[in-house]
Amino acid sequence: MPALRSLVGAVAAALVLGLAPGRVAQAQDARAVRLTVRLAPDSGASGARAPVVRSENLLADGRWLSVLRSGLPVRLHYRVEVWRSRGGWFDEFERQAEWDVVLRHEPLLDQYTVLTVVGDRVRERRYATTDALSAALAFAYQVSVRPTQRGRYYYTASLGISTLSDSDLEELQRFLEGDLGGVAQGKENVGDALGRGATRFLLRLAGLPTLRLEVRSTTFEVR
Repeated sequence: MPALRSLVGAVAAALVLGLAPGRVAQAQDARAVRLTVRLAPDSGASGARAPVVRSENLLADGRWLSVLRSGLPVRLHYRVEVWRSRGGWFDEFERQAEWDVVLRHEPLLDQYTVLTVVGDRVRERRYATTDALSAALAFAYQVSVRPTQRGRYYYTASLGISTLSDSDLEELQRFLEGDLGGVAQGKENVGDALGRGATRFLLRLAGLPTLRLEVRSTTFEVR
């Protein structure tokens, strides 16, 4: 496809000029993003305290904000695991809770959409400024997952931050191999499909950021 080759070349050149010089600084600035997990106050007779998870400074270094403004969604995947401490034995995994937060920038309205997805429930919120968005992302989640048996326990929390999912990449691969999807069904024109597919693919190759953080709570006793 001559049109695809020319578009790929143009976008690649722009990305090399625009993104390559900042890679070292981005890697250093990634330390500003923090994840914490603490124990909620002991409010029950058993001592089975709930975990409270909070992330901070996601937008501090600017790279995730740049990704959003380029038109790509940012996905925050949180997971909290319950572990039983067994002394000299291997610790025992008991259960976990997961949820996603998906961020999008809407350029026409110049606002940010935040989708919180927990199981089959979705909550949408909108923010007009980056300050408001940053404050919302620092929300502390008290997670409804805790041990039910006696013993010594702790929680681990992880946060994975990414741009394109595996399904996005698989769709793009099919596109590059000749499956035009919506074009073949008459839902969009070739130019739009080529532009979107090539741009997203080349942004990925140019080093779009991904980040994974893991933390552990203090140990507590369930009576």
